[in-house]
Amino acid sequence: MLLENFTGMPIMLPTLLLLVKYSALITSVANICLLVGMLYVYLGRYRKVKSKFTTTLVLFTSLFLIQNILFSVYFIFNVPESLLNSVILLIFLGLEFTALALLLMITRE
Repeated sequence: MLLENFTGMPIMLPTLLLLVKYSALITSVANICLLVGMLYVYLGRYRKVKSKFTTTLVLFTSLFLIQNILFSVYFIFNVPESLLNSVILLIFLGLEFTALALLLMITRE
């Protein structure tokens, strides 16, 4: 859905609006990927150490993964109608992505 302005150049606004509406879903899928990576690392450590701390890390990551999967499924069927709602979701999921990326970076060291 590209519109053209008076110079014949395409206007990308409708495409950008669509991208912003679905960016929360994209970010949620990225969070799922980070959580799968964290779960892989934590399960490997659990097999070696088997402490309460590693058990808790595995449970925490598993629950967080389930939450993100459920959110993604919900978001597929209920895309926000307004741009403001999309941006607010993107801010929260972006912060979550940043926190998970930092945690995964620290975990792998």
